[in-house]
Amino acid sequence: MNLVTIDDVEPGQQIPALSFHVTASRLIAGAFASRDYSPLHHDRDYAVDVAGQRDIFANTQFQAALFERYLNDWSGPLGRIARMSFRMTSSVFAGDLVSLTGTVDRVLRAGPCAPAASILIAMAVDERTATACEILYALPAAAGDNPWRRRGEGWLQPA
Repeated sequence: MNLVTIDDVEPGQQIPALSFHVTASRLIAGAFASRDYSPLHHDRDYAVDVAGQRDIFANTQFQAALFERYLNDWSGPLGRIARMSFRMTSSVFAGDLVSLTGTVDRVLRAGPCAPAASILIAMAVDERTATACEILYALPAAAGDNPWRRRGEGWLQPA
C-alpha cells in the first residue's frame, strides 16, 4: 500500500500520470450511480440526434470521481480531499482516452485540514485540457496520522 505523507511532497513535484479509457458502460454506470438521469449521459441516440453531440459524455460527478481516484492512487487511502474546484472547458466522450497529470502547487503545514497540499490537475483528451482542477488535499503528517480522523479545528471550518 502506498502512503504519501506531507514530508514526501514539495512544490513543483509532478504526480505520475494516469491514463483512463472512458467507455460508454462506465459513463452510464457513473451517471446512474450519481442519480443523473439526463439522457446526455446514457442515451447515445439522444445525445447525437437531438443534442448534436459526438456521443454520450461524462457528467460532473464522473470527472470529480476520476480526480479523486487519481490522487488516491498516488497518495494511498489516507489522502483526503478537503476542497475541489474545477472548470470543464470541453466534453469527455465515450471512447476517449483521458490522461490526468498533476503538480503539487503548495505545501501547507498549518491551517485548516493541514498538513495538506494544493494540487493542480489537468484532465486531457488528445493533448487538449478538457478539465482543469485545483484540490486542497489533506495528507498524513507521518505514519500513524489519519486525515480522516481530523475533526473540529483540525478540519475545515465553515466560512
